[in-house]
This record gives sequence, structure tokens and C-alpha cells, in this order.
Amino acid sequence: MAGRRGPVGTVADAGPIVARPGERQVNGPWVRDRRGLGSPAMTSARVWLLDLDRDPDAGGPTAPEVGDEHERARAAAFADATDARRYLAAHRALRLLVSSCTGRDAASLVFDREPCRGCGGRHGRPVLRTADDLHVSLSRSGRWAAVALRTGAAVGVDVERARPAGALEHLRPDVSPEDVDVDVLRAWVRKEALLKSTGEGLTTAMSTIRLSRRPDGTRTDGRRGTVHDLESVADVVLAVAGDGLSRPVFTDASPDVLSVRP
Repeated sequence: MAGRRGPVGTVADAGPIVARPGERQVNGPWVRDRRGLGSPAMTSARVWLLDLDRDPDAGGPTAPEVGDEHERARAAAFADATDARRYLAAHRALRLLVSSCTGRDAASLVFDREPCRGCGGRHGRPVLRTADDLHVSLSRSGRWAAVALRTGAAVGVDVERARPAGALEHLRPDVSPEDVDVDVLRAWVRKEALLKSTGEGLTTAMSTIRLSRRPDGTRTDGRRGTVHDLESVADVVLAVAGDGLSRPVFTDASPDVLSVRP
């Protein structure tokens, strides 16, 4: 599937009391915690989908100016200049969103990586150093990026650009052999979001996970957490997951959301 590529955005305020245009309201009232990230009892999350190829805005620092040495080195290793630009734009967005929630300078934020459960290497899910209970997740696919922030519990988000129905049917035995009525790409995105939320990532075979549908439309395997599908105006498939996760506030790609300056 498309490589993991994350969020984006010169951000509007990350902690609204009510949903803005382009956002979907969650269950229950929103309150601000001390970092400014709205959270009904810490059960929900904020999710953004943004376009990494939109015209850059005129203000604010560029992606290399807010990125750290590791991010700049990763970008420099890309053979394709467009991929490198999108990578930097995605990580700039993550920093801006966290900055908006915490009040800390975007360039000062330090991200660590959890050890991979397969090999032990430091390329697992990103962890914000000294962030108290703020958890982050980042995904990107082509020109699209998604970011999720949640206080108090882990969260996982996955986005993939849409493919024609049945285009990935050859992958069904490895992804979703249990449910032939669900498109393979949809099943992939749901399961990857769930595995990212637990920190397992792709060290766990997707074919071993059985997701069942709840009356409210969410999915669960009964052990790891809850998966929410998010519907977008963009041509993508998107899901977010976490233990005890209620419906998130979703800021869709729209003209109301400022773009990322590459």
C-alpha cells in the first residue's frame, strides 16, 4: 500500500468548542483541557485531512524551518522531489497542530519513535517527548495527509488514496479473508488504523484480525479498540481507531482549511 505519510496544515485553532465549517460534530459537548485540545472525557480525538499539493500560504515558517535534523535527513533521502516535499509538509503540519494544542513552539517539539515490535529498531509510532497525555498519529498517501491528536489514550489514523472497486482483490487473503462484502482497501485502512493505535503496526498480520460491526456503525475486534470510518469530500479512504474512542471531530479537506507551505 501507499507509504505512511502524515498531516499537514497551517492550522486553524485546534481546540474548538463547536465544529466549524468542514468539521463533523462528535458525540457530546466539547470542553477545553489545559492544552487547548477539546476532549469529552478524553474519549475522543481531533482528525484532520489535508492536501499536501495545494498552493502554499504566504505566511509562517517553511517546512525545513520547523523540522528537525532527522526529518530533513529523511526528506533528503527521497529520490523523488515531490515525495520529499510532501514528507516535509506533512511533518510541518503535525508540528503546527501540536503547537496549536500545547502552546509550545513548533520548531522546539521533539518526537521520538517507539521500538519496532518486530526488530526493535526505532521506527515505531511517533511519540511526542514531554507531551504529558497528548498522543499523535500521522498518515499520508500521495497528495493526502491525515493527522489525529488525542489526550489520555493512544490513537491511530490511516488514509489511502481511493482505487477502483476490486482493484486490490488479489490482496484479500492477506487483508480480509473473513468478509468478502467489504472492499479490500476499506478493510486495510480500518485494520491499519487499529494496529497503529496499539503500536503493533504491520508486525501483526491483518488476516488474523476479525472486525465486527456494532449497531452504531463502528467496528471492533473485541479486544484492541474501536474503529471509525470517516467520510471525506476527497477521493480517499480514511479511518481512525483507539481504545474506547468515541466519534472524533473531523476537519475535512476544504477551502476553509489553510494549506501547508512546503
